[in-house]
Amino acid sequence: MKKSSWECLESKEVFRATNGKTVFIDMYQDKVRTPKGKILTYIRYLASDVVIVVPFLGREKLLMIRQYRYPIGKVLLEFPAGHVDSGEDPLDTAKRELEEETGYAAKKIEYVYSYHPSVRRTKQTVHVFKASGLAKNTATRHDSGEQISMTTVTAAKLRQLITNRKVENAGTLIAYLLCCTMKINLGNRR
Repeated sequence: MKKSSWECLESKEVFRATNGKTVFIDMYQDKVRTPKGKILTYIRYLASDVVIVVPFLGREKLLMIRQYRYPIGKVLLEFPAGHVDSGEDPLDTAKRELEEETGYAAKKIEYVYSYHPSVRRTKQTVHVFKASGLAKNTATRHDSGEQISMTTVTAAKLRQLITNRKVENAGTLIAYLLCCTMKINLGNRR
């Protein structure tokens, strides 16, 4: 397939959500010209990158969190995750989020994979990491809006929960597939 580019004729920021150090979302309305000459209005957004950490307490035992998610009004089973602060390396974010959400530090955190969750509207990237050699290091440091509790499950139990449609977070589903079902060695291809 031939690569084609669109020409941005005009771009206007229409919304910004930030906490002062991280821009969570920056929404734009663009006027673009396609390679065929058609002029379109296109809505896109910039969002901070995200990390997801799959923490292993052993070969098959996973450390997970249960977290209340306001937009859907449910507590979801998830892997620790969070936004990459401006200028922060995703590996540093992975270490920080693991400690903040669980109180555990990892002897080893390996980069596994990166993907774009919504290519139609953003270039945001999700970075997946695998953590092992966990040791309780500190107390959790949850943000004021986080309601988090920890739980452990085996990879087999998590598979059963997924089969029974009890896991609804897309990032958790993808991270499970990458870290618990595939024998991949993709390290350091960021």
